[in-house]
Amino acid sequence: MEYPITQSLRPPILDGSNYPYWKPKMRMYIKSIDERAWRSTLAGWVPPRMTADADNETRVKRELDWTTEENTLASYNSKALNASFTSVDTSMFKIISNCVSSKYAWDRL
Repeated sequence: MEYPITQSLRPPILDGSNYPYWKPKMRMYIKSIDERAWRSTLAGWVPPRMTADADNETRVKRELDWTTEENTLASYNSKALNASFTSVDTSMFKIISNCVSSKYAWDRL
């Protein structure tokens, strides 16, 4: 007999007192979204940069100018970061609300 596979649509909620419980469940929640989203959390992500002028200074690339690969990597980061944002209570959200990298948010928690 085959059993249907069910997936939890809600991530565990971190309230500041349950980190040992939350961490492994959250890791699996992000992995269930996409393994590459979890890798983005492990390795980190930074917005793509480009050389801005003759002095070889770099600046963040406009999103409209990102390559397909840069968009793909950003998407994995966004999935993981969204999972983190929706898995914390209000007091924990204040700690990560300005994060643009899922790794940075993970490390802060």
